[in-house]
Amino acid sequence: MTIRLPPDLERSIEAVVNWGRYASVDHAMAEAARLLLRRESQQRQPTGTAGNAGLGSIGALRDDADLLDQAVKHAMKVREERPWRLSGVE
Repeated sequence: MTIRLPPDLERSIEAVVNWGRYASVDHAMAEAARLLLRRESQQRQPTGTAGNAGLGSIGALRDDADLLDQAVKHAMKVREERPWRLSGVE
């Protein structure tokens, strides 16, 4: 298989190989392919399956950091507004 990459990507991959992270460009590209296939596999899984094991509904937000930050900010605001919910917890 022949893969043609834009020059900037090719230079970046060669740099990572030169840093010693991978033994060769072939090894780096094999890892890139594994990551791509894993991501594609996870995107095909319905929310709440193995791709989100243990994450609950937050697993649906793992790819949207800004949305997750907003959810946390809102949760903290609600927590501050309802201190009665904390009695005996902290």
